[in-house]
This record gives sequence, C-alpha cells and structure tokens, in this order.
Amino acid sequence: MTNNQLYIFLSFATTLASFVIIRNYFQQRKKKKQDEEQKKEYLKCKSIFDIEKLAKKLMKPHRFYYYDYKAGQGHTYQATRDYFDKQLKILPRVLIDVTQVSLKTNIFGSIYESPIIIAPSTFHCLAHIDGEVATARGATEAECIYTYNWMYSTMPEEKVLQTTGPKFLHVYLTTPIEILEKIVSQAENNGYRSIVITCDHPTDRVRDNVLPLFEEASKTIDLELTKCMPMPNMNLPNIIEKQNLTTGSITWTNIESLKRLTKLPIICKGILSTIDAQLAIKHGADGILVSNHGGRQVDTAPPAIECLQDIINVVNGRVQVFVDTGIRTGTDVLKALALGAQAIFIGRPVLYGLACGGHDGVKTVLNILKRELIYDMASCGITSIDQINKDVLYKHT
Repeated sequence: MTNNQLYIFLSFATTLASFVIIRNYFQQRKKKKQDEEQKKEYLKCKSIFDIEKLAKKLMKPHRFYYYDYKAGQGHTYQATRDYFDKQLKILPRVLIDVTQVSLKTNIFGSIYESPIIIAPSTFHCLAHIDGEVATARGATEAECIYTYNWMYSTMPEEKVLQTTGPKFLHVYLTTPIEILEKIVSQAENNGYRSIVITCDHPTDRVRDNVLPLFEEASKTIDLELTKCMPMPNMNLPNIIEKQNLTTGSITWTNIESLKRLTKLPIICKGILSTIDAQLAIKHGADGILVSNHGGRQVDTAPPAIECLQDIINVVNGRVQVFVDTGIRTGTDVLKALALGAQAIFIGRPVLYGLACGGHDGVKTVLNILKRELIYDMASCGITSIDQINKDVLYKHT
C-alpha cells in the first residue's frame, strides 16, 4: 500500500468512526428524549381507562397479567362494569349553588379528605421500583387513605410508615398466627387508623394460575423478576418458590381473637352474602367491605355493587359499609355512595398509575377520580358527601 493509499484509508476510517460516534450520540439523545416523553405520557391521560391502556403498553405482559388477572372468563368483572354502566343512572339537578363542593368524609368518627381509599394489593415493585413506598406517597399527596398489605408488600413496613398520610393495615387470616397477633396488636402504635381483614381468600387460586408464567419469565424475558417480589416483612427473598404461608383452618372465631388484640375498628373484606354480613357483626366487625375480590376468586359471582344495597339493608346502620371492584370513574364513586357506601376502595387503577408514573401516577389516578366526583356532585346539586343519597339515582329502588 502506497503512502497515498494509506492516507486515503486512514481518512476514510476516521470519517467512518466519526460518523458512527455522531450517529450513536444522536440515537442516544433520541432514545433519552423518547424515554422522558414516555415517563410523562401518563400526564396526557384523561381517564382511568387511558391509564390502564398505557400501563398495558409499558409493562411486561406477565406483570400486567398478574394485576389484570380475573377468574374464569372474567364474567364477574364484566358484570360489575355492566351494572355500573347500565343499571345505575344519574339524575342531574339544576340551578343550585355548587360553588363550594367538599369531599370530606366521616369514617369511624374521623374526618378524611376523600371517600376514595386505596385497596390492599400485592407486589407493587412489579409496577415500579419504589413499590409500596411510592403508592403511599402518592396517596399522601392526593389526600387519600392507603391500605397497606403487610404480608405481600415488597417494601418493609418501616419505610412505608415514613410517609405521612393516613393508613389502614391489611392482613390475611391465613398469616401464621404468631405473626398475625403481633402486627395487629402493634397496629395502633404504628399509626394505622383501621384494620382490614381479607375473609374471602380460602385458596391460592390467583397464585397457582400466575406462578407458572412468572417461573418461565424469570428464566427468559424478565431476569429481574425475582428481585421485584421480595416479602421483607415475612423475611422471604421472593415468592417464585412455593412457600407454605398459611396457618390452617380459619373461621369467624379468628375475627373475635383479633378483635381482642386491638382497639382499632376492624373491617371484614370480601362480604357478598347478607348472612355473612350478619355473622361479621356478630363476631365483632366494625365495618364491612362488600367485595368479590376484584373478580379474581370465583367467576359468575355477583357484582359487589349489586350486593351493596342488600348488605346496607341488613346491616341497618350497625356498622359502616364500604364497597370495591370495578370502580373506574368518579361517576361510579357517586353511584356507590348513593347506594349507601361510606367510602369506596380502588385497587387495580392505582397499580396502573404506579406503573405509568410512580408516585405521581398514583396521585394522578386518585385526582382523576376526585375531580370527576366533584364534577358529578355539582351536576346533581350536591356540595357535600353527606348529602348524597338514592335521589341521585334515576328510578332506582
């Protein structure tokens, strides 16, 4: 090779190298810009349905499936949406002064800023690295109660309790008894305002359906999966490997036993039957959460919102009654309150918000619901939560 040829070769190589460096630089800039835009995409969402679509787009499929899972063919969840949308109609009122609308709500004698409560849910680190801490922070900033799932939290309790907003403690009766008694007896000192007890979780149906997908994903497309599912409060590194976490047979007497350990009001979650509502009160419940577990336990179970009025009637004011499952709009919240619910619990949408924007995404979800509720209350001539009653509903008896 002549000196001239060498010069040409080196010049070409230098030019090519410079081109590659410049191209990589602009590609990285473009990707960084796209990532930044993606992180803020949730701010463009106008509804909870938009948030859910975005979460499905952003999350790995098996992670989204875990949150979205519904038993069977999903008839229970769909029936819930149909009941909200087709069976309950809002009757607007006009020419009433609604310049000041308040969402302040009385729950067990304490005043809270909103009747929207975050329901207990599991493994928040599947949605965001900050997990339950981010959820609690979002709830605090949106001035809503956060229900902390002690057993299946991916963040230790002490970190979550560093956030300042009001909190309920959630427990499973299947938790080993020595652990359960300890956390319930300490709940009041830890600042919790109430204890929510899941009563409708007799099997590992959800886990058994989802676990095979997680086992496969952890070996192939999601190598970080096991790191997102620790159970620090239970001193377990992850839940991919089968663990025996149950305490054996549970009955209504378990509620009585826990009642003796705390002065905090106890809410029995998962009640659909009026018979069970009566038994809950008999055994010491201070509140009932009418719930079908988000349609995750039994397919073709009735919608919780459809069971709400029967429970309200049989309870007859003896305890406070709440409802969850399928609530996706402020209008849904208004309908539930009109049927007699003291407040509502919201589950999946909070997780979707967490996946889309961390604590800001959680706050966004809650604020969307609050804003829609205020709009609808104003349209019905209502300025406070205690004014809401069945008159809001058109031809509903």
